[in-house]
Amino acid sequence: MKRITRIIVLIVSLAALAAAGCVSSPSPSSTVVPTVASPTATPIPTPTLIGGNDMANVLFTYQLTTASQYSGLQQAAPGYLLYVLQVNVSSDKPVPTSEGWFWMEYKANATDTVHDTNSSFSFVSYPQTTIGPDTPSARGEIIFELPATMAQGYPLPYYYMPLGDQQGPYYVNGRVYGTLGDVQGAPMNL
Repeated sequence: MKRITRIIVLIVSLAALAAAGCVSSPSPSSTVVPTVASPTATPIPTPTLIGGNDMANVLFTYQLTTASQYSGLQQAAPGYLLYVLQVNVSSDKPVPTSEGWFWMEYKANATDTVHDTNSSFSFVSYPQTTIGPDTPSARGEIIFELPATMAQGYPLPYYYMPLGDQQGPYYVNGRVYGTLGDVQGAPMNL
């Protein structure tokens, strides 16, 4: 009986230890899960922006005269005049420039709505170049054919290209209205 009691005590002890987690079956071997490195994007180098931003400041000076005929080459239509716009444009950051940047805002009379046109022609070409702090200003002559009569204060020349049509890291963010001034002299510091 002593023997049976010992066997029962042993079985009960093993059962208690197994329930307590002290005795367990052999664990299966651990499985190694390979780790896949996530690809990282390689940054595209961008130029260091002058002044820390992409906005170029443009200085646009002009002289404006009118004529019914220009150098015997172009005659204005009846009721119209040729508006000869002599320009000087410089920038504090490199931006492309061409004749397509020049616009004229006008009203034929005080009750007329404001019209915008960049339809022009030039006999003295305006350069297609890049202006900036290390380049000379761009000078040229652009001619617009507009109504002969204008409301007070018009026409107003301005320098503009839609943002989606501009190229390069620097942009002219809006219309730059010209100021009447010396178009032959050195550009002012911006």
